Amino acid sequence: MLTLPVFSTDTQRFLSDGINVASGKNPYTAPPPIHIEYPQLRSFYPPLQQAFFGLAAKVYSSPWIFRLLAGLAELAFLAWFIARKWKTLRAQHFAGEHQKQNLVRWVVLFLLFNPVSLHEIWREGHLDHIGAILLYFAVVNARAAFGRTQNIFRRYFYAFAGIGWKFTGILSPVFYLPRAVKPGWQSLLRRASSVFAFACGLFFVLQLIPGVLLTPFAERGFLVYTQYWHHGNAIVHLFESFGFAAAHGVYLVQRGILLLFIFSALLYVLRRWQFYDMLYFSLSALIVLFPVQHPWYYFLLFPFILLSRQWRPLFMLLCLVAPLSYLGYIGPLKSTGFFATSVIWLGGCIFHFTRRSQYRQR
Repeated sequence: MLTLPVFSTDTQRFLSDGINVASGKNPYTAPPPIHIEYPQLRSFYPPLQQAFFGLAAKVYSSPWIFRLLAGLAELAFLAWFIARKWKTLRAQHFAGEHQKQNLVRWVVLFLLFNPVSLHEIWREGHLDHIGAILLYFAVVNARAAFGRTQNIFRRYFYAFAGIGWKFTGILSPVFYLPRAVKPGWQSLLRRASSVFAFACGLFFVLQLIPGVLLTPFAERGFLVYTQYWHHGNAIVHLFESFGFAAAHGVYLVQRGILLLFIFSALLYVLRRWQFYDMLYFSLSALIVLFPVQHPWYYFLLFPFILLSRQWRPLFMLLCLVAPLSYLGYIGPLKSTGFFATSVIWLGGCIFHFTRRSQYRQR
């Protein structure tokens, strides 16, 4: 995979930023030193990633270095995870818990051979899986279910590292509940008002400052990405067919996702949904319906594939079909990947909540 040509040009951007950082230049204001796509836009990657780009460019000034380092990071996590699960498998074997053994094996096989990891890490050199790994460790050290392993220093370290890497750590306060409260609005309020949530929110804002304040307005890649960028989203394409500008379609899709967030939160407050059902529904809706459809965004589901038995099958299936979004580069098939993931997501959610309601009725 390391020898194949890439589809994405992101590693060129990584190298461009890295060369600027290694040369002592500001990647948020300096022009690219090499040929990249969209050279008129400045970088908006967080400072921690910029430091990584600079070190990598010092080691070997080629996009290939990011593919290699991305793969090594994945292998390191897999080695840790498999070693940890090997002990669990042995314990389950002696206890005769063969069904649990099979579940662990399926998760390990998925991590090893899923197409998102194989293609996006080893061929494309994307680094989003590192943010997902940091988020996983942040959640493990924040979630009440892992009370025995909670550690304040590790909780803040992994959350801040995830935010500084690719903003993923901002999700970790959602899993942190300082003390038991009734489900509903009190639970949401308690999570949002914790010191941990405030600290993560402040650190998140600090990561945005360089790319927003230091970069001239017309060159801000962050604003272009959030307001205009779209790829492979059939809803945006539908709006365009009715005469809407792409930016308007992106705006409407973003507001539609926000309405889904509010809808799921309302069902939780009314005690119709459980907290984690609300959370995983909202998170998957964000990824599946996001205006920009790229397979590497699905790395954000990986921590919850490891942590949620109920949502794991659906999230794994979504990751298996996520590479279909590359069909977005083919005119007649540009919406095919979106249709596949959205239909699977919607069907999986209906099945999940129908099964939940039947279980409650029993």
